[in-house]
Amino acid sequence: MLRGYSKFLDVLEKVEKAILAVTVGIMVIIIAYQVIMRYIFAHANSWSELARYLFIYDVMIGAAIAIRRNSHLQIDILINLMKPKVRTILTIIATLAGMVFMVFLLSYSITLVQTGARTMSAGLGIPMSIPYSCMPVGIVLMLLTSIEVLFKNISALRGAGKEAQV
Repeated sequence: MLRGYSKFLDVLEKVEKAILAVTVGIMVIIIAYQVIMRYIFAHANSWSELARYLFIYDVMIGAAIAIRRNSHLQIDILINLMKPKVRTILTIIATLAGMVFMVFLLSYSITLVQTGARTMSAGLGIPMSIPYSCMPVGIVLMLLTSIEVLFKNISALRGAGKEAQV
């Protein structure tokens, strides 16, 4: 079952990377356009707001990929000093704590999206629920990858325990 779930996340990660590639490209174009318009033609427009919103979405999508690859900021020197079994147990505990926090944050982010539907962004004139929705989208992606990390570490812990018993 975990193998099928991992394959699903592999496909999801490819989609996420494609979205990131496109949005980063769009951001570069928007920012270059803004610089040219502002400093050469002395005319500014509201497209920088779109670049800002895309960047926030990219951070949330990238955070999900980082969870899956165990690439978030951590103190490697301390982690590498631990025995593999202890490291795995601490990873399970940290993943569970992160998941609890994400579920808590998800409920508040949904409320934020609902209240943001009543206000419009200053520059683009879109409902603020669109940029605010990066939170629940990113949190769901992070929860999906956290589930995989959790079960892989539980499997590794069980496998290590069986090897020790033999």
